[in-house]
Amino acid sequence: MIKKLVEKITGNAYGFSVFAKIISVVTGLLYAILYSRYLGAELRGTASVINNYVEMIMLVLCFGTHHAYPYFKKKTGKDIYREFINSLFGMVIAYYILAAIFLAVVRPGTDVCVIAILIPSSLAIRELNYIVLIENPKVRNTALIGLDIFDIIFLGALMLFTEANYFYCILFLCVRNFVSFAIAVENLKVNIFSLRPTLKNTWKYVRYGFVPMLTMLMMEINYKVDIVMLERMDISKAEIGVYSLGVMLAQKLWMIPDALRDILTGKLAKGKTEQEVCKISRYSLWVTIACIAGMAIFGKLIIRLLFGEEYSGAYRVFINISLGVIGMVFYKMIYAYNIVNGHKNINFILLFTAALSNVILNYFLIQSMSINGAAIASMISYLVCGISFLVYFVITTKTNPKELLFIKKDDIKSLIHYIKK
Repeated sequence: MIKKLVEKITGNAYGFSVFAKIISVVTGLLYAILYSRYLGAELRGTASVINNYVEMIMLVLCFGTHHAYPYFKKKTGKDIYREFINSLFGMVIAYYILAAIFLAVVRPGTDVCVIAILIPSSLAIRELNYIVLIENPKVRNTALIGLDIFDIIFLGALMLFTEANYFYCILFLCVRNFVSFAIAVENLKVNIFSLRPTLKNTWKYVRYGFVPMLTMLMMEINYKVDIVMLERMDISKAEIGVYSLGVMLAQKLWMIPDALRDILTGKLAKGKTEQEVCKISRYSLWVTIACIAGMAIFGKLIIRLLFGEEYSGAYRVFINISLGVIGMVFYKMIYAYNIVNGHKNINFILLFTAALSNVILNYFLIQSMSINGAAIASMISYLVCGISFLVYFVITTKTNPKELLFIKKDDIKSLIHYIKK
């Protein structure tokens, strides 16, 4: 009976993606508990700073080429799968060579060495996962669950046999990155020895992806500049660790919207219209609001019980940021619509506005309110981002805002029918 139920849930692309995200939330939460308790606030802060630098530098170096994949796939109607993968591996090999030269010549400190080593593989992970998302989202979502399970097992082993220190913190980051890369390659379902890495066809993807790259950079700034600025403004690593937990919990709120957006991207690439964007947006909005309400009521108790008193300050960070998450629902769906339909410039403009407001607000609010100031800055920038995308979409598509905001009777009927089915 359980097997039949799972098969029915996973028979629908949206249903499977949500199902996978729910499982991922559970495993991810267990991972976060072990990760936070093992490392402690200070080492967690150190890891967060390294990860944020890797993400932002990697985004610049990938030139947004993964965004070119659904666009060229839809525009040309050709199978560009292997060509794109060959170009991607050509870029990754080139960056490993550059990283080796940089480390040999500059001989930087340990943190910078780790960042340089992680960047090429992180680039490959992001790009490969995006391709698999477009071609076979079920494979990608299943792999994420597998990665969470590996994280839990690996952390459990570290907790049993070691005492947390800087070395084991770095070891965990490197091993997790390697395993993520191996899983991403396996998900391609292509014989790795049959690939022919090349930079020959890369230029056309780079040319299209340059503006999306700037856009993604603005998005990452909007998400992660707060931790970089906290470090630069001499906030302690322990406080950064507490802040990063609050941010992580707030970002868990958009796991289900992320799941729906992932499938939406593939459907838009295959011909779906703005009506699909409206439907998924209103579903996501109310699921997110319900999750925020639940965490607002029980979040303080949950944080203290699961993560320990050391992280109690993360609740206030979470509450401040979570209000802005509501706006990000619209950003995520409409951003996907714009990318697939070639509206890349407007994505950059709107995200640049949000990122700029984030940086300015962080500069002033961190000085007066420390990590809670950073949380308020993120909340405001998230709202600016989401509302601006919503207004743009409504104006350009001549869509009634109610289509994105309010659940319809037909939605409820469809949901009931899906549950019964």
